[in-house]
Amino acid sequence: MTTVPEPRTAAALAARRQKTEAALQRVHQAIARLRREKAQVSVAAVARRADVSRTFLYDNPEARAAVAAAISQAGERRPRMLAEQDDEWETTWRERALNAEDALKAAHDRDPHPAHPNRRTPRPDPRLGG
Repeated sequence: MTTVPEPRTAAALAARRQKTEAALQRVHQAIARLRREKAQVSVAAVARRADVSRTFLYDNPEARAAVAAAISQAGERRPRMLAEQDDEWETTWRERALNAEDALKAAHDRDPHPAHPNRRTPRPDPRLGG
């Protein structure tokens, strides 16, 4: 049986640590980017953005803690964001309704008895002398 020399083992371990640190840095950057974009934070989304496996996110304690914290913080923000979106939608809906009402009043003021757009205008009947 052959044993691996000590310097090679140390170099392999150092390379592995460096690769893990780079992956952790990408995970933190991916979480920050998802928050900035107000996108849904999930294990799959972080894994895609950070170019790491979901297994890495579950197996590495620091990565797992970072993703769990981001998910819980996003969960706290989500109801507030939904309420704000509902308020914005309600405001725009109300404005559109008021604008439509004003437009209808203005149109009615211009022509109080408009012809239906699908009906032809009646022509005078020649038999009646008109």
